[in-house]
Amino acid sequence: MSRARHVTFDRIQIMADKRRTKMKGTIKNIIITGYKCILYLPENYDSSNTCYPVVYINGDDGVEQVISDIESHFNTDCEEFIAVSIQSLNWNRDYSPWPAPRLSKKSDDFEGEALTYIETLVSSIKPFIDKNYRTKVEPQNTALIGYSLAGLATLYTAYITGIFGKIGCLSGSLWYDKWIEFIEKHKLVNRDLKIYMSLGKNEEFVRNSRMAKVGQYTKRTAEILKEQLVCNENLLLEWNEGGHFSDVPQRFAKALLWIQNI
Repeated sequence: MSRARHVTFDRIQIMADKRRTKMKGTIKNIIITGYKCILYLPENYDSSNTCYPVVYINGDDGVEQVISDIESHFNTDCEEFIAVSIQSLNWNRDYSPWPAPRLSKKSDDFEGEALTYIETLVSSIKPFIDKNYRTKVEPQNTALIGYSLAGLATLYTAYITGIFGKIGCLSGSLWYDKWIEFIEKHKLVNRDLKIYMSLGKNEEFVRNSRMAKVGQYTKRTAEILKEQLVCNENLLLEWNEGGHFSDVPQRFAKALLWIQNI
């Protein structure tokens, strides 16, 4: 028998086990404006007239495992929701807010086209989902979450549009060049946001001098965001064990349970 690890989140406990829990909802693959989207619909979607909140996920293809981990918490610890995971073929293009040099000789430069991606998300992807599925369209019922560079993009989005009332930035690439200067000079569009941030305790212990600033800059980002939010209790910064690639599905699950908490 495999040994389960427990992740305690206040009164919420997530079981992270090698055995996969069978998902009760349904998964569909759709294409919207050239982006492959993995769509999750709750178990009773087809047998009810209920409208659901929507969580948009930047770039993660493990949505089935994440949802399987938290379905048992629906209607007790968090609301049922529709999830839309948007697959990018070029993270360095879609999730970088402005151009920046590559991290290493083997990697690519950051193209700085996040604004174009956000415009597609706001003007095409979200309207398509709202038109074709039973959604709650208000900002307080619309979340955006992402990991690593995709997490940076979620926070950047909060400075561009107010349609997302909940933001999740997991292990965000907040070391990104000129990021702190940007948020010091700009204000959140929606100051009533609910923001979840997390970082692995070992993520700042890396050889790359730019990435090594992630711990310092994550703390500073949280401080600035709290100053800009109407209620600073609407932001949670959580420190996880491990490095950048540790327990990624469980980190997603914890974030979703917090931002969708009843």
